[in-house]
Amino acid sequence: MQNYVTPFVRYLYEEAKDPKTIASYRTTVVHFLTWKEQRDGEYIIEETRPIDIKEYISYLKHQCKRKPATINKYIAALKVFFAFLLSSGIIKDNPMTRIKVEKLDYANGANQTKWLTKEEQDRFISYVQLEPNEFKRLRNLAIIDLMLYSGLRVNEVSSLEINDIITKDKDVQVIIREGKGNKFATVILVQKHAKNLRKWLKYRKNLEKDIHKESTRLFVSERSPFLSERGIQKMLTKYARLANMENITPHRFRHSFCKNLANAETPIEIIRRLARHESIQTTAIYLESSQEEQIEALRKV
Repeated sequence: MQNYVTPFVRYLYEEAKDPKTIASYRTTVVHFLTWKEQRDGEYIIEETRPIDIKEYISYLKHQCKRKPATINKYIAALKVFFAFLLSSGIIKDNPMTRIKVEKLDYANGANQTKWLTKEEQDRFISYVQLEPNEFKRLRNLAIIDLMLYSGLRVNEVSSLEINDIITKDKDVQVIIREGKGNKFATVILVQKHAKNLRKWLKYRKNLEKDIHKESTRLFVSERSPFLSERGIQKMLTKYARLANMENITPHRFRHSFCKNLANAETPIEIIRRLARHESIQTTAIYLESSQEEQIEALRKV
């Protein structure tokens, strides 16, 4: 068993995973391998099939009485484990490829409003586009694009400086100097979503007020050398009222960024990396269908 667990744990440390995540993943893998060996005796990991994983999930559900949300954490850990085995050449086929996360019951409204649907995203942006003040329109559209298409957190947007934006290529590079956990990161705003940011950069360079010329911040207000997190929230609230939408927060755009990737069938590990999540368990929620999506599916039948 240690022939697989030890190198996997070492890999997680090399990837700078959070210690709690590493401990959780190790526990899950040991639990799975122990179950398999107790059930089948000698276990040849190269012969692991999707049916083995499904039977393990059934064991978690019926014998261990694990809740769906907990089972999803086991699934997330095993996805990382078997992806590691595949990349290391230990296995030739990944048994987790078609394993889906457990469906959660959202009857009480939990997580229903984490993200915006594509229709809601378009509706909200359409009201920002109607902003008559050019300064606010260009700035606000650029802010929303960074949250919605690059997954930036509101504090990361507020802290951006002009020099953090690199526009040499068609895509735009965005440097985040102090992300969550004070981590440095570079993210990409691809060409088709970078138009508003490029327009704001051009407009920003031509601002004539001293408070703007002397400020290094990318986003400023009309009367201040920077735009605070609270200022961004107030901006979103303004357009939410115009669009007759409720509970519009900066983080819902980041959630929507992740959900859009999931809806495009992006592999969970890629979503995790793009969202800069420490744990893939955090990412797993975006693979679960919301109540609205379930109802919409029923309507299409």
